[in-house]
Amino acid sequence: ARLVSGKSITLGVRTDAVPFSYLDPMGKPAGFSWTLCQAVVQQLAAELKTPLAVKFVPVSLDESFSQLRQGAIDLHCGATSHTAERARQVDFSDTFYVSRVVAAHRAGDAAFASPRAFGRTGVLAGSTAERLMKTYAVQKASTLTLGPLTPLASYAEGAKLLKSGALDTLVADEVLMPKDAAIAVRREQLTIEPYALVLRQGDAAFGAAIDRALRRVLGGAQGKALADAAGVKVDAMTQDAWRKPSKHPAPPVL
Repeated sequence: ARLVSGKSITLGVRTDAVPFSYLDPMGKPAGFSWTLCQAVVQQLAAELKTPLAVKFVPVSLDESFSQLRQGAIDLHCGATSHTAERARQVDFSDTFYVSRVVAAHRAGDAAFASPRAFGRTGVLAGSTAERLMKTYAVQKASTLTLGPLTPLASYAEGAKLLKSGALDTLVADEVLMPKDAAIAVRREQLTIEPYALVLRQGDAAFGAAIDRALRRVLGGAQGKALADAAGVKVDAMTQDAWRKPSKHPAPPVL
């Protein structure tokens, strides 16, 4: 009813989550999550039998939660992992992508190629990677080489600090890790990350409509086509999430 009366929807777009959600050189939204949200809005408009104007607001990961609560955006189209902790303050759609958290180091720096060596570690501020490494610092300090943790404003900043020698490792979602020949990504998976669209809490009808639209897009050929166009690899975990839609949060950090 709210969408019908307003005939518009405001989408939050991450500015730094390439290739999922970012602003192109012209300042326009781009990425798989953005185009997926466009397709979802088209499905919503068809279901409501009314055109929906799309507005967007650039947001950081941290800002997206407060913007939703304040009503500045209706839906966040980013690369946000569904966690039990976050679900206490926002609602999530079904999972639309499954990523994994990994560690990267300077190429050729054998000391930090080991899965037990982290040293001075960079993580995006407010990310699940930051929470994971804070937990490691408490629970696994005796088995891992852990140095100071540096919260980062962007993945690009992390890559710059890593290459300059100011950091020893960068911990992030593998699909969001900057692609750079000077950076080597370790094979070991630290945890998995189920990405979902993010909504304000308490609007069950809107959430159900988003899930119906998402299932129509991802249940056919359109989802794969949108991912391919954005350069996003759809692996077996994501294909399974599309075949069997669910809202399972990320596994707890042990």
